[in-house]
Amino acid sequence: MTATYHITDIRNVALAGHGASGKTSLADALLFAAGATNRKGSVDDGTSALDVDEEEKRRHFTIDCHLGHLSWADKQIHLIDTPGYPDFIGNALSGLAAVENVVVAVSGPSGIEVNTRRLFHEAGRLGLGRFVVVTKMDAENVDYRADLESIREHFGPQCVPFNVPVGQGSTFTGIIDVLQSHDEDPAACPLPPSEAYRMVAEQIVELDEELMMRYLEGETIEPGELRKAAHDAIAQGKLVPVLCACTRKDVGLRELLDLIATCGLSPDDIHRFGTRSTEADAPEEEIRPSEDGTLVAQVFKTVNDQFMGKLSYLRILSGRMAPDTTLVNLRSGKTAKAGHIYVLQGKQQEEVPTAIAGDIVAIAKFEDLHVSDTVSNVGGNTTVAQLRVRPIKFPVPMVPRAVQPKARDDEAKISAGLAKIADEDPTFSIRRDAQTHELVISGMSDLHLDVVQQRLKHRYKLEMNTHVPQVPYLETILGEAEAMHRHKKQTGGRGQFGEVHLRLRPRERGQGFNFVDAIKGAVIPNQFIPAVEKGIREQMEKGVISGNQVVDVEAEVFFGKDHPVDSSEQAVKTASATAFRKAFELARPALLEPIVTIEVTVPGEKFGDISADLSTRRGHITGMDSLPGGLQIIRAEVPLAEVLTYASQLKSMTGGQGSFTMDFKSYDPVPPNVQQQIVERYKKSRAGIEEE
Repeated sequence: MTATYHITDIRNVALAGHGASGKTSLADALLFAAGATNRKGSVDDGTSALDVDEEEKRRHFTIDCHLGHLSWADKQIHLIDTPGYPDFIGNALSGLAAVENVVVAVSGPSGIEVNTRRLFHEAGRLGLGRFVVVTKMDAENVDYRADLESIREHFGPQCVPFNVPVGQGSTFTGIIDVLQSHDEDPAACPLPPSEAYRMVAEQIVELDEELMMRYLEGETIEPGELRKAAHDAIAQGKLVPVLCACTRKDVGLRELLDLIATCGLSPDDIHRFGTRSTEADAPEEEIRPSEDGTLVAQVFKTVNDQFMGKLSYLRILSGRMAPDTTLVNLRSGKTAKAGHIYVLQGKQQEEVPTAIAGDIVAIAKFEDLHVSDTVSNVGGNTTVAQLRVRPIKFPVPMVPRAVQPKARDDEAKISAGLAKIADEDPTFSIRRDAQTHELVISGMSDLHLDVVQQRLKHRYKLEMNTHVPQVPYLETILGEAEAMHRHKKQTGGRGQFGEVHLRLRPRERGQGFNFVDAIKGAVIPNQFIPAVEKGIREQMEKGVISGNQVVDVEAEVFFGKDHPVDSSEQAVKTASATAFRKAFELARPALLEPIVTIEVTVPGEKFGDISADLSTRRGHITGMDSLPGGLQIIRAEVPLAEVLTYASQLKSMTGGQGSFTMDFKSYDPVPPNVQQQIVERYKKSRAGIEEE
C-alpha cells in the first residue's frame, strides 16, 4: 500500500459493540470481500486475521484492538476491531480515539447489550459518524423489527434502516437497499421497504430545506442526492444508518462498504483540538489535517511484540511521515528516527514509504512512547510550544488484587513483567502500597486480571497468586495518656537498661507526628534522646492495635533513667517503643479507614436495588443523575473496605449492565463495633505467629 490517495479519500472505522455481537467476524468478512485477505478467517477455529493474540485464540474473544486495511470504491479504509466486553473497555476507547467513524454491531438474536450502549454514546460524545449493523441475521430467534425498535428507543429516532432483510433466521436470504428499491414490499420482509424508505427520506430531508420542499411536493429524491445529504447529516449526529449483515452468507458486506465509502466521514470532517500546555485550563487550538503541515500524531496503542520489540500505533492528525523523519515525543523531549513505517493487517506488517494526515500506522523501537503521547517532527528548540493532542480519557481500574509470586525469587521479575503489560494497557496498573507493603495490581474486573495473569505466565514464564489486598487502615488516639517502661536485661556480660516515661496527646487530622523533648536534669542523657524518638517512630510504623501505621499523635518524653554501663541506644529504643504501646492503649485508641466517593451507573430499573445495597455497605448517598438510554447515576460515600470486591457484586446485581468509578476522599473513624472485629482478628493473627 502506498499513499497515492489524499485525506478526503481516507475512512477510519472502528468496529464496536458488546462481546459476541459479531464484530471480529464482520471485520474478517469485510477484509475478504474487499480482496484484502485471501481467506475469510474465523474466530471459532482461531484463523481470524485480527484476533492474533494467543490469549484471544484460547478464549475466542477480542481483548486488544487490532488493525486492518482495505481499498474500496477508491477509498482507503482503515479498520480497527475493538474488544466488546466491558472488562477491556480501555482498548475500545483507544480505538475510538483514532477514527472518524464507528460501526456498532448489534447481535440480531441478543439485541442491545450494556457495552453497545456505552460505546454508541461515547462515539457520539467524540463527534464520530455512527452506523449500526444488525448481525447474525440467519441465527435463530432473530426478530429484526423488534431489534430496530429497540435501537431507536435506546439510541434515538435518528437511527433509520438503510436496508431491510428478506426473511430472518432460517428464512433469511438477502437484503433490499431501500434507497435503490422501495416500490415493492415483499411479504418476506419483516419491515416493508417502502416504510423504511419513508423513515430514511424524512430523516435526511429535515436537514435540507430544498430537499424538504421537493419531498413534501411528492417528488422522488434520487438515491445519489440522499446519500450526499446523508453524509452531512451523519457528520452532525442527526442520522445513524442501520443496516443488516450475515457474515456466514456474505450478505450485506458490500452495501456496508459502499455506505462507508460514500457517506462515511473523512479526517477532514472531524475537528480535533490540541493545546500548547499541559495545564488543565489551557486554551485549545484546532489541529487542521493538512498533508503538508507540521507533523502531529498521537499514540493510541502500544504493544510489546516478541520479534519487533515495542510497537507504537500512531494516528497521524497533521503532516506527513517518512522513514527518515526525526520524531519528537512532546511529553519527554526525547527523539528517534521513524525507521520503518508499517500498516497492519492483523499480525502482518506491511512497510510503506510514507504516511499522511489521516493514516493509521505503526512504528517500532521508540521505547519512550506511551499511550496518549503526541509525536511531532519539531522539537522544543522553537520559540512557540508545539500543539499536543489532549490525552485519551480512560476509566480508572477499580478491581485491586495483591500479588505474591509462586517462586520466592521471582518478585523482581514479576514486577518488571507486569510493568510491561501496564505500558500496553492504560486500564491496568501496578503499585507498591507504602503502608501495607503489598504489591497491588488493579484492573477493570476479575476477568481482566485473569487475562493479565495468563499473559504473564505465557509471555514471561512467571506465575503468581492473588488475593484481596489489605485495607490500609490508620491508627490514632482520641485522648491523652502517659506510661513508662523499664527495659532491664542481664545476660552475664554487659546488660541492657533503659527507662522512658511518655505522655501522648492526639493531634488534628492530617497534622502527623510531633516529638517533644521535655527532659530536665539530664535524667536521660542527650545522646539517647534521638533513640527515644527513633523507638517511637519505629513502633508507629508497626502499629499497636491492628498492625497499621499510627498517625496524628504528639509524644512527649518527660522522665527516664539510665545506667552508666548498661544503657545503650538499642535499650532506650526498646523502652521507648514499649512505653509508647502502653500509653497508646490507654489513650482511647481509634482506627481510621479510607472513605471513597463512588459513582455507580446502572439501568433505571436497578436504581432502588443498588441504592439499598450501598446503604448496607455503610454508604451515604450524596446525589443522583439521569443519562441517555434510561441510565441512572448514583453518587455515594462509602468505606473502601466495603467495596474491594464491588465490581463482581455489581455485575451480579445488574446482569453485567452496571459500572462504577471511585476516588479517595478522606480517612474517617471506624465505628466501634467494626473496630472491635478488626482488632480481634489482628490479635488472633499475632497469637498464631507467636505460637509458630
